[in-house]
Amino acid sequence: MISGELDLLPDEIEWRDQGCEFYPSCLNCPLPRCVEDEPRGLQRLRMAARKKRMDELRRMGRSVKDIAELFGVSRRTVQRALEDKKPKTENKKDKLKTRKFFEI
Repeated sequence: MISGELDLLPDEIEWRDQGCEFYPSCLNCPLPRCVEDEPRGLQRLRMAARKKRMDELRRMGRSVKDIAELFGVSRRTVQRALEDKKPKTENKKDKLKTRKFFEI
């Protein structure tokens, strides 16, 4: 603590519920945890919103090139955002463990 500062209890601090760029009120926010408390939370929320909008535009028939120009990103970035995430394949160690478990 910096000398000269008072160590106030939470009830004695004047706090305004100003929200963030996504929700106008912290107390009424639908997210389980604040995006500002999560590592790269704001970045993740922005990217999720961007991906959702790209998906909508693609379903409306816009081309990947048009979407890339609209968002100011490369076509490959749009393609990555639009591709379905495939489940990760098991690595070799997991396959060996599974195989050994089922062997008699």
